[in-house]
Amino acid sequence: MLVTVSEQISFGQLMMLKQIGREFLYDECLTILRELWSLFSQHAGTNGVLRHSIIRHVLNKLGLFPTKSQISEVVYCACENSGRVPPDHITFGEFCLLATELQEYYRKSPAMPNPRSQLKEKAVLVNEERKKKRRLSGYLRTFNLPVTIFPITSHFSTYTESGACLWIKPEAAVFLGGSCNPTTWRHDYAIPFLKKHNISFYNPQVSDWKPELMEMEDQAKGVAEVLFFVIDNQTRSTSSMVEAAYLAGCGRQLILVIKGFESPVMINGEKLSDVEVEDLQRSHAYLIDLVERMGIPVFSNIDLALKCTCKTIQQHTKVVELSLDDGAQPVRYPHVRVADKLIKLNDIFKSVDTSNSGRLNLQEIRLAYKTITDEELPLNAITGKRRDGTFTFEDFCVIVAEFHHKRKGMMRRLIAGITKMPNKISDWIHGHPARKVIEPETRKRDVFLGGSCGGTTWREKSAVPILRKYGVSFFNPQLPEWSTRYIPLEAAVKDTCSLLLYVISDETRGISSMIEAGHFIGQACNVVLCVQHLKPDITLDGEKLSSMAIKDYNRARSYLIDLANRERVPVFDNVEEAVKCVVHQLRKNHNHTL
Repeated sequence: MLVTVSEQISFGQLMMLKQIGREFLYDECLTILRELWSLFSQHAGTNGVLRHSIIRHVLNKLGLFPTKSQISEVVYCACENSGRVPPDHITFGEFCLLATELQEYYRKSPAMPNPRSQLKEKAVLVNEERKKKRRLSGYLRTFNLPVTIFPITSHFSTYTESGACLWIKPEAAVFLGGSCNPTTWRHDYAIPFLKKHNISFYNPQVSDWKPELMEMEDQAKGVAEVLFFVIDNQTRSTSSMVEAAYLAGCGRQLILVIKGFESPVMINGEKLSDVEVEDLQRSHAYLIDLVERMGIPVFSNIDLALKCTCKTIQQHTKVVELSLDDGAQPVRYPHVRVADKLIKLNDIFKSVDTSNSGRLNLQEIRLAYKTITDEELPLNAITGKRRDGTFTFEDFCVIVAEFHHKRKGMMRRLIAGITKMPNKISDWIHGHPARKVIEPETRKRDVFLGGSCGGTTWREKSAVPILRKYGVSFFNPQLPEWSTRYIPLEAAVKDTCSLLLYVISDETRGISSMIEAGHFIGQACNVVLCVQHLKPDITLDGEKLSSMAIKDYNRARSYLIDLANRERVPVFDNVEEAVKCVVHQLRKNHNHTL
C-alpha cells in the first residue's frame, strides 16, 4: 500500500484514496493498514487531517492508550517538522507511524524505568514504613481505638457531644481530598453517592484550613483504601495539587478529578488575571502528566470518577486497571517517547533530500529506508506506485509503518540503524544546535535545576557558578517562552538526572514546580528543596497579588515543607546553601568525584 494524503484534499478524495489504496495492500499488513485507513477516514476532517482533540479517541479504538502529553508532543513535532500551522493535527502517514510504534511497544511490553534520581534503598525503606503506618492505623481501627481526634464529622464515625470524631470505624474506605471551601462537590455529589452504595468515607473539609490539620488528615489518608481527589475550578487548590502529585508518586490508589478553568475565572469574588490563569492551567497540565505517567487515569467528570471508586472498593480493582467500559481513560506505557521516531524519520528524510524539494526519488527513498532499518526496501513494493516517481515525507511515514508489520523486528533495530546515519543526523542526536531546547535523553547529568523560572536569576547567579566550580553537570530548563509541549521533553531529561533541585522562589507563584517536587518526593527520589514564602504586598508580572492569593500560594509552600520534613528531604530557604547541599548529596549518594 502506498497512500498519500496531501495536506489539503477533500473528504471525497479521501474516500477515493481509500479504494485505490486497497490495490497496494500486501497480505502480511492487510488487516492493520486497512484498519488504520478506515479509522482515519472516518474521523478525518474535510481537509484530510486528524484533529488533536480526537486523536486519543481514535487510538483508543485500536486498543492504544497514550497519555495526553504523548499526543500533544507528537502533534507539535509533526506540525513543526512540516511547517504546518496551527499545530493541532496530524496526517495519515503520521497517524500510521504513531499507531504502529505504539503497537510495537505494546507487543514488547517494556518495563517502566525508574528515575535515575530514585534512591533505591530509600524507596524500599520508605515504602515499608508507609505500609507499616497503614497497617498500624488499620489495627487500631479494628479495635475501635482512638486514632486521633478529628475536628470534622465523618460518615460511619463516633463523635463527642461537640461533634469531634473520636474514632474511625474499620469500614472507612474513601478519603475525600482536594478542593475545599467554597466548593460543595462533597455534599452535592460524593457523600450522597457513597452513602447510597454503603461506602464509608472521611471528609476533611473545614471552614478555615490550618497547617496544624495536616498531621490529622495524614492519618486519615493512611488508612483509606481510595484517595478521591477533586481539583475544582472554584479555588486555586494549590495544596491539593501538591498533595495529589505526592500521593501518585507514592503509588497510592488515587482517583483524581480535574475541572478545567472557564473564562472569566472568579475565585472568592476575585477575578484572576490572564497571567495567573495561564499559570494555574500549566499546573493542571503538569499534574495530569505526572499522574498519567504513573499509569493512573485522570477524570474530568465527578460522577464517572465516583462510579470507578465504587468498583475499586467493591470489586477490589486497582485504579490502574480501570477501563473505558468503566468510564475511565486508561493509560499504558506513558514513558514511551513516540515523537522521537517521528523526529528521526524527518531528519533522515531531510538529510537525504539534498535539494530541499520535499521529495525523494526511488533511489533516495530506498536509501532513507535503509538508513533507519538497515534493510533493503523491495523494489516491487514501490515501483510504479507513483506517477512522477517521487515520494513525500508523508509517503515515507506510510512506507515505514507498512513494513514495520511486514518485517517484524524492523523498528527494533532502529537504534542500531542510527549509527549508520549521515553526520547531519548523528550531530543532532548528540546535541545539534537546531534543536537547542532539549538535548537527547540518553545523556546523563548530575542535577536538574527545577523550580521557579520566568524572570528569576537564581540559576545563573547562584546555582551554576557553584556547580561549575565542583564540576557538576546540570540541565537548565529555563526558557524565554515556555509551553506545555515541553512537559514530556523535560520529563525525559529528569529521568536521567541523579538529583533534582527545586527552588521555589519568592518571585513567582511556583505552583507547577511545587507539584513536581511533591511528586518526586513521593517516588523517594534524591531531591533538595529551597522554599521561600511570598512576602506581603508582592507584585508579580506587574500584578499585585491579593492577600488571598498570597495565602493560597504560601499554603502550598507550607505543605511542601512539611511533606519534605516528614520524608527527610533537605529543605532550605537560601539558594546557595541548597546548592552546596546538592554537591554534598552527590558525593554521599553516588560516590561522585568532584
